[in-house]
Order: sequence, then structure tokens, then C-alpha cells
Amino acid sequence: MANKTAIIDSDMSLEQKVTGLLLCVGHERHVQMTRLIQHTGVSLLQLGLLHALDYAPEEGLTVNQLKALMIDDSPNVSRALNKLVAAGLAVKQRSDADQRVVFLKITDAGRQTHQDADSSLMNMQLGLDAAEQQQLFDLLKKL
Repeated sequence: MANKTAIIDSDMSLEQKVTGLLLCVGHERHVQMTRLIQHTGVSLLQLGLLHALDYAPEEGLTVNQLKALMIDDSPNVSRALNKLVAAGLAVKQRSDADQRVVFLKITDAGRQTHQDADSSLMNMQLGLDAAEQQQLFDLLKKL
């Protein structure tokens, strides 16, 4: 894990320390989340895609619509989607109106994987009491 002490004890400005600590904590949480969902066989990017597909309209979503919903502008969305399709967690279906348009839909197996991964992530703890969580939430909303 990141050496937060080196940042805390450094000569950096307070704003630089805050930014450095945010990066460290973000990286640590990413690693923890990746480990927690490892048993599902999907990555965090794939889980985000499954989440979007699980709440998509009945006709599904196009790749561009999925990309627009993602927090990260990852160039790997198409590759991640192809892996989901190959694993049977999503399916591609051509539009009846325009054969050039391909919609992606979640399968029952994909929905179950999404639910399993989400359940695993719900076990993550911040290590903060309710008042500290609220304070952190309020501060993060300002960023």
C-alpha cells in the first residue's frame, strides 16, 4: 500500500498533501475492491459496464451510450465488453431499424455476477464513524 506517512510528514503544502492522500486512498480502495470481486471473474471496469447494462432500458445500450455512462474514459471499454460477451454475461444484438447499430444487453448470468460483486463490495468498511462519514461526504461533494 501507499506510504501515506511520507506524504503526511513531507514539506509539501497542505493542498499538495491533501491531493497526495486522496490519490493514495483512491489507489488503496481500488486495490481492495479489485480483490473483493476477484472471485466473480470480472474487473472493476467490467463491473461498471454490467451495472450500466443491468439498469439499461429493455433494448439495451450501444457502446457509445455505455462509454458516456462511465466515470473513466477508458479506451478499453470495447475490449471489456467483448470479454463480457465471450463469458456469457452480456449479448450483442443488432438494431432492427438500423443494422449498423449494435445494442448490448445483460444476461441472467451477468445480472447474477453484478449482484454477487456488489454484495462483496458492500462489505467494505471505511473505518469511520457515522459523523466522520458525513463530514467526509460533505467535503468530497465540494471537490
